[in-house]
Amino acid sequence: MIELAITLGLTFSLLSYEVFGLAAGGIVVPGYIALHLSQPDRLAGIIFVSLATYLIIKILGNYTFLYGRRQMVLCLLVGCLLANFSRQFLLLDLTSSTIQLQAVGWVVPGLIAHWFGKQGIYRTLCVLFIAAVLVRLIVIIIFNGELIPT
Repeated sequence: MIELAITLGLTFSLLSYEVFGLAAGGIVVPGYIALHLSQPDRLAGIIFVSLATYLIIKILGNYTFLYGRRQMVLCLLVGCLLANFSRQFLLLDLTSSTIQLQAVGWVVPGLIAHWFGKQGIYRTLCVLFIAAVLVRLIVIIIFNGELIPT
Protein backbone atom coordinates (compact mmCIF):
# COMPACT_ATOMS: atom_id res chain seq x y z
CA MET A 1 0.00 0.00 0.00
CA ILE A 2 2.88 2.38 0.78
CA GLU A 3 4.47 1.65 -2.59
CA LEU A 4 1.19 2.35 -4.38
CA ALA A 5 0.71 5.67 -2.58
CA ILE A 6 4.26 6.81 -3.34
CA THR A 7 3.93 5.70 -7.00
CA LEU A 8 0.63 7.53 -7.40
CA GLY A 9 2.18 10.56 -5.71
CA LEU A 10 5.02 10.48 -8.23
CA THR A 11 2.50 10.31 -11.07
CA PHE A 12 0.35 13.18 -9.79
CA SER A 13 3.41 15.26 -9.02
CA LEU A 14 4.66 14.82 -12.59
CA LEU A 15 1.22 15.52 -14.06
CA SER A 16 0.71 18.67 -12.03
CA TYR A 17 4.11 19.97 -13.08
CA GLU A 18 3.56 19.16 -16.76
CA VAL A 19 -0.03 20.43 -16.95
CA PHE A 20 -0.03 23.41 -14.58
CA GLY A 21 3.67 24.15 -14.20
CA LEU A 22 3.35 23.74 -10.42
CA ALA A 23 5.21 21.16 -8.36
CA ALA A 24 3.46 19.37 -5.53
CA GLY A 25 6.22 20.07 -3.04
CA GLY A 26 8.65 17.49 -4.40
CA ILE A 27 8.37 14.16 -6.10
CA VAL A 28 7.62 11.86 -3.14
CA VAL A 29 5.77 14.40 -1.04
CA PRO A 30 2.14 13.88 -2.26
CA GLY A 31 2.30 10.13 -1.59
CA TYR A 32 3.79 10.67 1.85
CA ILE A 33 1.22 13.34 2.75
CA ALA A 34 -1.58 11.07 1.45
CA LEU A 35 -0.51 8.40 3.93
CA HIS A 36 -0.88 10.90 6.78
CA LEU A 37 -4.07 12.76 5.84
CA SER A 38 -5.90 11.18 8.77
CA GLN A 39 -3.39 12.68 11.21
CA PRO A 40 -3.80 16.46 11.20
CA ASP A 41 -1.30 16.95 14.03
CA ARG A 42 1.41 15.29 11.97
CA LEU A 43 0.48 17.36 8.91
CA ALA A 44 0.58 20.55 10.95
CA GLY A 45 4.01 19.57 12.25
CA ILE A 46 5.31 18.95 8.73
CA ILE A 47 3.96 22.30 7.51
CA PHE A 48 5.35 24.11 10.57
CA VAL A 49 8.84 22.63 10.07
CA SER A 50 8.66 23.38 6.33
CA LEU A 51 7.74 27.02 6.98
CA ALA A 52 10.52 27.38 9.56
CA THR A 53 12.99 25.86 7.11
CA TYR A 54 11.82 28.21 4.36
CA LEU A 55 12.24 31.25 6.62
CA ILE A 56 15.72 30.20 7.74
CA ILE A 57 16.82 29.64 4.14
CA LYS A 58 15.32 32.99 3.10
CA ILE A 59 17.23 34.78 5.89
CA LEU A 60 20.46 32.95 5.03
CA GLY A 61 19.93 33.86 1.37
CA ASN A 62 20.24 37.54 2.28
CA TYR A 63 23.82 36.97 3.45
CA THR A 64 25.07 34.18 1.18
CA PHE A 65 24.72 32.99 -2.41
CA LEU A 66 22.05 30.29 -2.20
CA TYR A 67 20.82 29.21 -5.59
CA GLY A 68 20.26 25.91 -7.33
CA ARG A 69 21.86 22.87 -5.81
CA ARG A 70 23.25 24.70 -2.77
CA GLN A 71 19.82 25.97 -1.83
CA MET A 72 18.23 22.53 -2.33
CA VAL A 73 20.83 20.75 -0.20
CA LEU A 74 20.65 23.38 2.52
CA CYS A 75 16.83 23.12 2.56
CA LEU A 76 17.11 19.36 3.03
CA LEU A 77 19.72 19.69 5.78
CA VAL A 78 17.87 22.40 7.70
CA GLY A 79 14.58 20.50 7.25
CA CYS A 80 16.15 17.32 8.64
CA LEU A 81 17.66 19.18 11.58
CA LEU A 82 14.40 20.97 12.42
CA ALA A 83 12.37 17.76 12.06
CA ASN A 84 14.74 15.97 14.46
CA PHE A 85 14.71 18.95 16.83
CA SER A 86 10.91 19.02 16.79
CA ARG A 87 10.75 15.30 17.60
CA GLN A 88 13.10 15.70 20.54
CA PHE A 89 12.06 18.99 22.10
CA LEU A 90 8.78 20.32 20.71
CA LEU A 91 6.84 17.07 20.83
CA LEU A 92 5.76 17.43 17.18
CA ASP A 93 5.52 13.83 16.08
CA LEU A 94 6.83 13.76 12.52
CA THR A 95 7.90 10.15 12.64
CA SER A 96 5.89 7.42 11.05
CA SER A 97 4.94 4.03 12.31
CA THR A 98 6.89 2.22 9.60
CA ILE A 99 10.62 2.18 9.13
CA GLN A 100 10.35 2.72 5.36
CA LEU A 101 8.74 6.12 5.77
CA GLN A 102 10.95 7.45 8.55
CA ALA A 103 13.74 8.49 6.18
CA VAL A 104 11.27 10.06 3.78
CA GLY A 105 9.70 11.95 6.69
CA TRP A 106 13.02 13.61 7.39
CA VAL A 107 13.39 14.74 3.78
CA VAL A 108 9.81 15.93 3.19
CA PRO A 109 9.96 19.25 5.13
CA GLY A 110 13.09 20.28 3.22
CA LEU A 111 11.51 19.40 -0.13
CA ILE A 112 8.39 21.37 0.70
CA ALA A 113 10.48 24.34 1.90
CA HIS A 114 12.49 24.29 -1.33
CA TRP A 115 9.32 24.55 -3.40
CA PHE A 116 7.96 27.26 -1.10
CA GLY A 117 10.93 29.32 -2.22
CA LYS A 118 10.55 28.49 -5.90
CA GLN A 119 6.81 28.89 -6.46
CA GLY A 120 5.34 30.33 -3.28
CA ILE A 121 3.75 28.93 -0.15
CA TYR A 122 0.12 29.14 -1.24
CA ARG A 123 0.63 27.53 -4.65
CA THR A 124 2.76 24.75 -3.24
CA LEU A 125 0.32 23.88 -0.47
CA CYS A 126 -2.70 23.96 -2.81
CA VAL A 127 -1.15 21.64 -5.39
CA LEU A 128 0.30 19.43 -2.67
CA PHE A 129 -2.99 18.85 -0.89
CA ILE A 130 -4.96 18.38 -4.12
CA ALA A 131 -2.48 15.73 -5.26
CA ALA A 132 -2.41 14.07 -1.82
CA VAL A 133 -6.21 13.87 -1.64
CA LEU A 134 -6.37 12.36 -5.14
CA VAL A 135 -3.73 9.79 -4.19
CA ARG A 136 -5.61 8.92 -1.01
CA LEU A 137 -8.90 8.61 -2.91
CA ILE A 138 -7.44 6.24 -5.51
CA VAL A 139 -5.78 4.09 -2.85
CA ILE A 140 -9.07 3.84 -0.94
CA ILE A 141 -10.92 2.87 -4.13
CA ILE A 142 -8.31 0.24 -5.06
CA PHE A 143 -8.41 -1.31 -1.59
CA ASN A 144 -12.24 -1.51 -1.53
CA GLY A 145 -12.97 1.37 0.81
CA GLU A 146 -10.39 0.50 3.43
CA LEU A 147 -8.49 3.44 4.81
CA ILE A 148 -4.74 3.43 4.69
CA PRO A 149 -3.43 2.06 7.98
CA THR A 150 -1.23 4.57 9.76
